[in-house]
Amino acid sequence: MSRIAIVLCDDLGRRISSEFATYEALYADFLTLAAPGECEFSIFRARDGELPHNISEFDAVLVGGSRAGVYEPHEWIPPLLNMIRTAIQNKVTTLGICFGHQAIAAALGAEVAPSINGWNLATQTYECRGLGGSPDVEQLSLIAFHQDQVHTVPEGTSRYLTSAGCEIAGLVGENIFTMQPHPEFTPDVTSAILNASRGDRFSESEIDDAIARLESTLSATRASELFWLAIQAKGKNTSPVAVTSTTE
Repeated sequence: MSRIAIVLCDDLGRRISSEFATYEALYADFLTLAAPGECEFSIFRARDGELPHNISEFDAVLVGGSRAGVYEPHEWIPPLLNMIRTAIQNKVTTLGICFGHQAIAAALGAEVAPSINGWNLATQTYECRGLGGSPDVEQLSLIAFHQDQVHTVPEGTSRYLTSAGCEIAGLVGENIFTMQPHPEFTPDVTSAILNASRGDRFSESEIDDAIARLESTLSATRASELFWLAIQAKGKNTSPVAVTSTTE
C-alpha cells in the first residue's frame, strides 16, 4: 500500500465543493486513475498550519493548488517550503500541481512570478519530452488555471513539460515530479470555478471564452500514470523517470 500525504493549500469554495467535490477528493480520484495498488491518503491543510510531522512516514507528498502566490507574505508559506525541502532531503517523492509545482521550484531556489502574458485558462496542449530517455514528443491535453509561472529551472531538476503559454510547465528530478496544469480538474469543475469568478478576477467575455475552450477529452489518466512512475521510484538512486535535459 502506498502512503501519500496530500497537502492542501486552498479550498474550492463551499458551493463548488458541495456541488462537485472537495480538493482532497479530486486529488485522490486523480491519483487512483492509474494506481497500481491500494492507496492510503492523509490530508493536511497548510493554510491552517497542518503539515506532516514526520514526512518520512510517507511514500510521497503531493502539494496542491492555491489562489495564493508562493512569493506572497503568508505565514503558512515558509513552513510549507521547509517541509518540501525536508521531504526531498529525506528522499520522499515530492509531487506538485499548479501552486505545488511553483512551491517546489521556489523551495529549490527558482524564480516564480506572474507571467507577462497574463492568465492561462481552460484546456491547453502540452509537449511532454525527455521522459524515459526518449527524444519523442508526447502531446498532453490538460486544464490550466494560473497566472504565476516558474521562470527558471531549479538545480537538480529538468523541464519535461511545456506549452505555448508556459515554458516551464513541469519539472522532474530525483524524488521530484511536478505539473503546472491541473490534471485533477474536470471540465465541469473548471466551468464552475470560472463561473464563480465572473465579475471578480475575469470579465464576462474572458469567462465565456475560457469555458468555450474546455474540452471533454483530456489526458488525466496518462498524467496519473506519470505521477505513479515517480512514486514507484521511491528509494532508488535515480530520478523518477529517466530524463533528457530540455533546459536549453
